[in-house]
Amino acid sequence: MQVLSNIDFFILIQIILIFLIGGVVKGTIGVGLPTVTLTLLSFIFDIKESISIILLPIIITNFYQMLDGKFLKQIINDTKFFQITALLFIFPGFYFLLLLKSNIVLIFLAVILISNSFFGLIKYEIRYKNFKSKYYQLFIGSMTGIVTGITGIYTMPFIFLIQSLQYNKSKVIQLMGFTFFIFACIQFLLFSLNDLVNIKILTLSLIACIPIILGVYLGTILRSKISEELFKLLFNLMLVIMGVLIIFKTIF
Repeated sequence: MQVLSNIDFFILIQIILIFLIGGVVKGTIGVGLPTVTLTLLSFIFDIKESISIILLPIIITNFYQMLDGKFLKQIINDTKFFQITALLFIFPGFYFLLLLKSNIVLIFLAVILISNSFFGLIKYEIRYKNFKSKYYQLFIGSMTGIVTGITGIYTMPFIFLIQSLQYNKSKVIQLMGFTFFIFACIQFLLFSLNDLVNIKILTLSLIACIPIILGVYLGTILRSKISEELFKLLFNLMLVIMGVLIIFKTIF
C-alpha cells in the first residue's frame, strides 16, 4: 500500500489503459503487446523506465504462449543459431541503452516502429530459402539482439526469419512466445543487475498483468467480430503514427 500511495492516480489509470490496449492487440492477432505498451508508455515515462515496466508482463504472457503448442522442439531445432546469437547480442545492445541518451533511444525506437509497420502495410516479405543456414541466423540474430537490447522491440529484423520459416499461424505464435520469453528474461536479469528494477517498477508491472488478461479476453472476442487483416492494417497505421509522434516529441 505504501508503494501505491507514492504512485500518481492519473498515471496508474493511464498504465491500466495502456496494458488493456496491449492485451486487446495480443488477444486479437497474437502479437503486439511489447510494441504497443512500450510505445505508449514512452509518452509518460523515460524510455529506460518504460522498458523495465513491460518486462514482467512479457515474461508471464509469453511463458504461457511458449507452452501452448506442440512445436517447441522443432522450433528450437530450426532456430537454435538465431536464438543463441540474439541472446548474446542483447548484452552489448543493453549497454548501448545505458550509454545512450534517452532521446536518441526514442528516435531509434521510432525508426524501428515505422520500418516494421511499413513492411506490414505494404505486405513486403523477405524470404531466405536456406533458413537453417547458421550464417543467415547469426546475422539476423545479432541484429535482433542489438535492437532488442537498445529498444525492447523484438520483431526487427526477426520478422525476416519468421517469413523465411513459412510456419503456420500456430507455429509462429509459439515461436514468438518462446523467443519473447527468453529475450525478456535476459533483459529482466540485466535491468535488475543494473538497479533499473525496483519495488515501484515491480508493483506497476504486476498491476499491469490484470488489464492484460482482460484485454486478451476482449481481443479474442474482437477477433470473431473483425477480420484479422483489417485489424493488422489499423494496428500498423497506429504504430506508424505513434512513431512519427515520438520523433516530433523528441526533436521539438
